Amino acid sequence: MAEKFELEIEKAKRSRSKKTQAIVLCSALFFFATALVYLYLTAFQINVIQKNYKSPINITTQSGNSVSIGHNRLFLISSQTELQITAEGYKSKTLFLEKSQVSRILDVELSYAEVPVKITKSEETPSARWMVNNINIASTNNLDITLKPGNYNLRLSSRNYEDYTSKINVMPAKGFNSEISLSPTVIPYDIQTVPTGSEVYFDGKLVGISPVKGTIDSHIVRVVISKSKFVDVIESVDLALQNGKFSRSYNLKSQQGSLQVLYSPKGGRLFVNNVEVAASDRVAVRVASSNNIRYSHPGYDDQSITTEQGVGQIQFRLRPQYGDVYITANVKAKVYQGKKYLGDTPFNQSFLSVRQRFKIIRDEYAPQYFTIDVLKRKEHRIDAELLTWSRHHLNQSKAIMTNSFGMILKRFRGQGFEMGARPYIRGRRANEIIRNVKFRREFYLSTKEITEADYAQFHSRTKSSLKPVVNISWNEAAIYCNWLSEKEGFQPFYFAKEGKVIGANKISRGYRLPTEAEWEYAARFANKRKPTIFVWGDDYEIDSGAGNIADKSAQDSVRTYIGSYNDSFKLRAPPGSFPIEKSGLYDMSGNVSEWVTDALSYEVPTKNDVYLDYMGPPQGRDHVIKGSNFTSANWTELRASFKESSDIGLPELGFRVARYID
Repeated sequence: MAEKFELEIEKAKRSRSKKTQAIVLCSALFFFATALVYLYLTAFQINVIQKNYKSPINITTQSGNSVSIGHNRLFLISSQTELQITAEGYKSKTLFLEKSQVSRILDVELSYAEVPVKITKSEETPSARWMVNNINIASTNNLDITLKPGNYNLRLSSRNYEDYTSKINVMPAKGFNSEISLSPTVIPYDIQTVPTGSEVYFDGKLVGISPVKGTIDSHIVRVVISKSKFVDVIESVDLALQNGKFSRSYNLKSQQGSLQVLYSPKGGRLFVNNVEVAASDRVAVRVASSNNIRYSHPGYDDQSITTEQGVGQIQFRLRPQYGDVYITANVKAKVYQGKKYLGDTPFNQSFLSVRQRFKIIRDEYAPQYFTIDVLKRKEHRIDAELLTWSRHHLNQSKAIMTNSFGMILKRFRGQGFEMGARPYIRGRRANEIIRNVKFRREFYLSTKEITEADYAQFHSRTKSSLKPVVNISWNEAAIYCNWLSEKEGFQPFYFAKEGKVIGANKISRGYRLPTEAEWEYAARFANKRKPTIFVWGDDYEIDSGAGNIADKSAQDSVRTYIGSYNDSFKLRAPPGSFPIEKSGLYDMSGNVSEWVTDALSYEVPTKNDVYLDYMGPPQGRDHVIKGSNFTSANWTELRASFKESSDIGLPELGFRVARYID
């Protein structure tokens, strides 16, 4: 019994143990199933959407931790996870997930990846233009690009070929690859030539005798037009630029031959087919046609010769043309052509019908020059009026002239008058000796005194102002006149040796100092009815504007002054600061006294002596000074006949220039 009971107990224990194990197993399975449900319910479902092309999908974890629990279903272990979704033929896509986000079902749409498109052709067209859906995408010989899968319109435009168009289907993952061939553009041509009958070659191949028409594939063609006795025409033509038609008209030039030409006389003008060419011994002419050759020479009849050949020799012998020339003169004179003496006037001779130049000369007369266009069988007359040099220079002179230095000079034709002053004239001094002077030669006087700026061009160490130059000795003033003569192209008036004046060349027309007679004539008599005591007239009364003299403005620089007069200049004034005088000159009264060319003379003339173009004695230590200055304040100094003398320059002493006209 005991054993049976024990067996029962043991059996009960085993049964209870199996139940316990079953309960444990069921609990474990329950918990496991519950965990799986939890995982499944909390996992992310990723729905990947593809286009028409289907390919395996691959989802990989890039960062974080996750567990795949089914088709495209993931349970996130990390709080954040980065996924990458890939499929053949599509662009890869990155997806960021957070464990806490509410939405657990995600739709992800993939886009096609670009695929290679390659199109090749056998023709070389480096300037081809590829267009896809009317968009210019490349300018290459072959096409090698990438496109998204789909259907496209392809167009290819290239020089010398017809446009190529096609529809292409670019497949996902595969792309598109093809080889094409282009059709050349056919261009009609029309070739004309002058002359006709010329051979026409395209790229070295004869295509016909002009005129010729046909068609040709578009390319850069080398055209040669050839004909016997004519120069080949060669041209490269890009047919793609001919607007769909190649049309030309070629003018062929004749080949050139060499023609020997002889001329009599030489030095004329030669025309070949109305085109002037050099009149040489050998002349190029046309071989393919006749040539008209014309030769002309001044004074001769033209001659024309027609040649049929481009080689050989021709000779021109022109017949001279003549006209008669008659030359007379008011005095017997010599007739020259250049240096050749022809004869004396009256003169008559026949000359070639060309421009002839003659010179008619006689000693002591100005020569005259004549130019005549001598006409065939015509008479021509020259009546020469020769003038003495004096009259010639007078005729050429102007009343007012300006030299190359800008100095203005006035012309004077002096009248006879008494130079000096009678004893009864108030303020008269003993050296104002009366002389009867006359003028044979006309002369120029500068309208203004020489300035420091004028003199500085000769002597660079001098100041360069617009005030009158002073402290210049008579010799320095005379040497300045010689310098001015040389600059103006005149023979110097003064003879000088080692810078010292030793005499005067009285026939010279060069610059000089005025003579005392000229100076006093201009100051007292020029443009007046009779000589006057003062520059302004005979009145012992100073009007305003009479000149720059010792006045109230100079009272602290001079011993005496005229208190009732004020000219506003204490010392020197620029020449021309006061009104022009009746003579047409400035500052003959006041400003600075002036050198004249005369040496001082105390010689008393005999009664009735008349001095022509008087210049004083030929030599003398001191020279005459004329005119008042800015220190002058008494009637003696203000008179126009007043004079002093010196051999040195002074602070109130300047000069003006003169020269003979004839």
